[in-house]
Amino acid sequence: MKQYKFTILFGIMFALSFLNACDKNLDVKPTAELESEYFSDQSRMQRGMRAVYAKITDLYTYNANNPPHKLWLLPGDDLRSNNARTMDDFKGLAGSDGDINYIWNRLYQLINRANTMLQKIDENKNVYTDTDMIDYNRGEMYFIRGWAFYKLWSWWGKAPVVTDRVVGLSDKLYTPPSEGMAMLDSAIVDMENAEKLLPDSWPLSETGRAFHDGALGMLVKFYVVRACYKGGDAADYGKAISYFEMISSDRQLVTQFGENFDYRYENNSESLFEFQASEKPAQENPWLDNDFVGVTGSMGAFYQHFDNSWTNQGALVAPSLKLINAFDPNDPRLPETFQATEDGAWSFNGGFKMVKYVNGERNFPVGLGGINSANNTRILRLADVKLLAAEAYLETNSPDKALTQVNDIRDRARFSTTDGTEAAAPLDLTAVTMQDIMDERLRELAGEEGIRWFDLKRWNAAGYIDLSTWTKEDFGFPADYLDDIWGFETPTHLLMPIPVNEMDNNPKMLASGQNPGY
Repeated sequence: MKQYKFTILFGIMFALSFLNACDKNLDVKPTAELESEYFSDQSRMQRGMRAVYAKITDLYTYNANNPPHKLWLLPGDDLRSNNARTMDDFKGLAGSDGDINYIWNRLYQLINRANTMLQKIDENKNVYTDTDMIDYNRGEMYFIRGWAFYKLWSWWGKAPVVTDRVVGLSDKLYTPPSEGMAMLDSAIVDMENAEKLLPDSWPLSETGRAFHDGALGMLVKFYVVRACYKGGDAADYGKAISYFEMISSDRQLVTQFGENFDYRYENNSESLFEFQASEKPAQENPWLDNDFVGVTGSMGAFYQHFDNSWTNQGALVAPSLKLINAFDPNDPRLPETFQATEDGAWSFNGGFKMVKYVNGERNFPVGLGGINSANNTRILRLADVKLLAAEAYLETNSPDKALTQVNDIRDRARFSTTDGTEAAAPLDLTAVTMQDIMDERLRELAGEEGIRWFDLKRWNAAGYIDLSTWTKEDFGFPADYLDDIWGFETPTHLLMPIPVNEMDNNPKMLASGQNPGY
């Protein structure tokens, strides 16, 4: 079912993170290998690499009864919850929010693991039997670190740019926050390094690791985002286009739209980066953290917020009224995105539920309680990148090229019927506007990881929309949604509050102050 399972030697995670806390004077023989002895050959270096990928699990799974999906799903206008959630209606959003602290901490754990392995690669080049793998491994770590920097900047605007391994209490631990777009700039530098180093592909047994076209796709995203925040910067749009045109012709949209969310079509020609959801060979336990030797938590992805189940954390996530109304009824993407149901749990939303990852057999529960899924979360796919390129083409006076990218998406949608016959919608456009691209991104990418809210914020920065004028109806809520639990305000909620743990533990962050309005 999956070519590359991240089966991890979890013991190394402790070695990487906590070895420096050991007292040199202890005369008790260690029960595990020392870090100084561990990285003795290329195979062990690859185990260290996989330990970095494994930390991504924390962002998409149910480990330790703490699924963090609310932050990367709910802000925006494409989805909504049946229960009042601060990530959904913004009321009472504060730095003490558990999800905000969790995601921030896990992203920095991910960054420190990447920094650790970059250090180890430099220290242990002599153990590699395949010298090309040295650059490939460095590229992987730049890719993951750059992606983490991008997410931190997109949610919080300012955060410490940590590019060296943190090994103990030192000035490195108290790094001041970035200013302006400095962290986004760092993400771009990392991803450009990755683009130069990553292989075009991996052996079949290694499918799922970061590769060259994935870095190119990320750079398209990063440069279009930065162009928006720089008021439509032509140079950044130009860089996005240049990287887009470097993507291999082997990268193609898959025939059926729904294949992008089906475990039977993972890591396909459209996929540029996925979380490799998996199942531990021994019994998984979703109530445990995934970092402990022998009793690891789950390695799967959490989608139960899309189902009426005891595992959904007490809140369902459903399509917004805005999303429901955005589709032509004849668009084959509609039944692959949301469906009507007679289950009364969805009555709050007119009886519609999101089905992208849970449609039919796609819901592939694994582990104790069947809480998680072995269906990969798609983090970046070519359709996203093509629509970003369409924006860049349109904003650099190449409307015909923009039109081609948008119509490619619409053509695939039109032929995504169950039998492959052509549907009546969506028809090809004869001309394209920015509004057309924004509407197409809503339909094509609805409910996918970390897309819609970031889109709305950058379009607001570029002046395509004005979120300060948006009402709860603009966000997809019904007119009778209670005003006393709706709290969106600009500019406050364009950023998340800095986590209270960071403010408490980093005096330089505390000195810089909380994000405005919190």
